[in-house]
Amino acid sequence: MAGRTERLGEGRGYPVRFLAISTFNTAGLQKYGRRMISSFCRQWPEEVPLRLYSEGWKEEFPAVAVYDLLASSPWLAAFKARHKARTFRDYRWDAVRFAHKVAAVCHAARGPADYLIWLDGDTFTHSPISVADLEQLAPKTEWIAWLDRAKSYPECGFYILNCRHPRHFEMIVTLERMYRDDDLFGLKEFHDSYVLEQVVKMAGIETKSLSGEGYRTNHPVINGPLSQWFDHMKGARKDIGRTPAGERQVRDGVAYWS
Repeated sequence: MAGRTERLGEGRGYPVRFLAISTFNTAGLQKYGRRMISSFCRQWPEEVPLRLYSEGWKEEFPAVAVYDLLASSPWLAAFKARHKARTFRDYRWDAVRFAHKVAAVCHAARGPADYLIWLDGDTFTHSPISVADLEQLAPKTEWIAWLDRAKSYPECGFYILNCRHPRHFEMIVTLERMYRDDDLFGLKEFHDSYVLEQVVKMAGIETKSLSGEGYRTNHPVINGPLSQWFDHMKGARKDIGRTPAGERQVRDGVAYWS
């Protein structure tokens, strides 16, 4: 059955305005991935294709393109092999775990889309989002629109890359090199959010904030403008299937949070 990704030419080199991507392993697919996919297909516009990078699972979904992550990344398998003994209970130094996300972004960022949207696999789209909404969120002169925070590294469960920015490929090559050459191990923390923040800082490239008032909180997705469409069930929130409304510090009448 022809899905929206086929109509839009996803995977065939045709240009698209926005491309959304995510990745998860088999356990993630079972625990939260199916719900993420279902909510995306219900709430996102047909003009925006979804591409998933599989970490070991083989399954097809209508109107969704699925890529094998290891086959798509020229460096991920070697990186994982070099550092398979680096196991940490604290996510801040779990480089291998978060390398999957970076590998997916670096592959998709070389494609034909004007804008690349990263969504963590535990993101739930609870309300319809339009192309006009995405245009408002997207960086124009900046390279990245992300969820920056006052007292921490950015929350990188959602961000948008401007793939037409004149320094876009330079930034992707630099990010990829952090893993190819193991340069990230010279940083204070090794997870993707911290690594991406350091790459942005070193480049001195302009960014756009999507946090709004959530900038002053630890969970800007639910406390900023993105809360009108998304819930990000990071950490233990996956176990209950949503973020408790009590964690939200704004009162704006969005039905999902009532």
